[in-house]
Amino acid sequence: MALPISEDIKGLMYRSWLPALMTAMLEAIKELPAEHRDSLLRRMCVTCEDLAMGGAVGIRPGMSWEQYVAFLHELPAPVGPWTVTHRAGVYDLVYDCSIGEDGRPRCHCPLVQLGITAPLAQCCDSGARLAGRMIEAAAGKPIAKAEVVGSPLRNGAAICHYRVHLGQ
Repeated sequence: MALPISEDIKGLMYRSWLPALMTAMLEAIKELPAEHRDSLLRRMCVTCEDLAMGGAVGIRPGMSWEQYVAFLHELPAPVGPWTVTHRAGVYDLVYDCSIGEDGRPRCHCPLVQLGITAPLAQCCDSGARLAGRMIEAAAGKPIAKAEVVGSPLRNGAAICHYRVHLGQ
């Protein structure tokens, strides 16, 4: 039987142990051959996407498109705000990054927000897939493609910018 853990110890685990463990794992993953590295990262990132869709993103049954866009725009840092624009079946989702202690933009990636020191730019693809899943759920239409236009990790951009193309 596990003993109860105090809130102070839980806080220490989240602030210190979890980031240190994830940093060590990501450093080891970087050293793997590309096919194994990419497979592990994709599995990790899909789990992250599932968790975000399950609660953090805020898509609710019956929510109108306008309510959804307003919800994203009103999300507080570090997970928001988001601006969503669209025309001709193409959606652009832009996150105005929070600023880290070093004065540099920090994306919304949970690994970055938790202080993981070795996030991988490949994780930005997960952000694009999540953007696609968000549009698909909110608009009720399938997507053809989701891509990273810019991010602090990928190309030094001051924003996270994803582009989602609807399917036919």
